[in-house]
Amino acid sequence: MKPTTDDIVEINQILSLWAHLVDNRAWDRFGEVFTEDAYFDSSVFGFAPVTGIAAICHMASQDGHAKAHHTTNLYVQEGAGDEITAVSKGLGLLSNGAVASVTYTDRLRRTPEGWRLASRTLALQAPR
Repeated sequence: MKPTTDDIVEINQILSLWAHLVDNRAWDRFGEVFTEDAYFDSSVFGFAPVTGIAAICHMASQDGHAKAHHTTNLYVQEGAGDEITAVSKGLGLLSNGAVASVTYTDRLRRTPEGWRLASRTLALQAPR
């Protein structure tokens, strides 16, 4: 599916909302950004990949995550069927004061409620 301007705006809102929800520990609102069967892979930070909103909430509530998340540099691309892919950057403030930079690779699916993350994979951008 080729994204429209409206799709791009809505997807930007969803990906930005993720950072606000996780920082505010608003686990009860994760259905606003994820599909029920969503896959989340943050194994680059030592967490096992998980599937489903409940498992994502549990994983996100564990110690070891950034204390503040910032989504930026969103690029929405064509996807198969009723899906769209997106790549964005994330900056996270770590508990020791350092900042980590990640690349989010996302697959979003159109649902009756709007666009939702069906898959999210993080890759760490290590300093060179």
